[in-house]
Amino acid sequence: MEFGYVRVSAKDQNPERQIQKLMALGIDRRNIYVEKASGHTFCREVYDMLIHHIMRPGDRLTVTELKRFGRNYREIYREWHHITKELNLDIRVVDMPLLDTTLHKELVGQLITDVVLSVFAYVAEQDWDERHELQRQGIEVAKEAGKYLGRPRANYPDNWDIYYGLWKNGEITARKAMELMHLKKDTFYRLVKKYEEQPEENK
Repeated sequence: MEFGYVRVSAKDQNPERQIQKLMALGIDRRNIYVEKASGHTFCREVYDMLIHHIMRPGDRLTVTELKRFGRNYREIYREWHHITKELNLDIRVVDMPLLDTTLHKELVGQLITDVVLSVFAYVAEQDWDERHELQRQGIEVAKEAGKYLGRPRANYPDNWDIYYGLWKNGEITARKAMELMHLKKDTFYRLVKKYEEQPEENK
């Protein structure tokens, strides 16, 4: 059977492009497994379930790009060997036709696949390291410039004084105050802490 694995690193990233690409190859939507997790480790719940509990010997796993499979060079190489040699599954990387184990069963073909895999796995890891180093440098520059980093500071809603006062006086619950001000729980209590730490003359 054909299975697809889709991975995005962040919760706000959309996996639909990968899904559509796999479906265009004839993979049934119900056999495409989607996960939102970092690619720098293979300790992923959906991936582990698919590889070890759903797929059977002779099945093929397809990913659109090698980086969707993983980003750590050594782990990619070990995992590739584990899947193809120990679990007897096949792997296909859509944008790298040479990385399709169903096409290269002979010894020379396997050697070519190993060499290509080594090169591209290394490139994938270097790309990951470079992006994170650039991100780290950007953070350091922003800190030196005195710019705020991290989660954006929430602003007080226009009706804050009214519903904060009612809540503090015990006239409404915290849940009701959050609902009336359209605030999430963590935002509400962060604003409460910030508000109560201000000097009285600034409130």
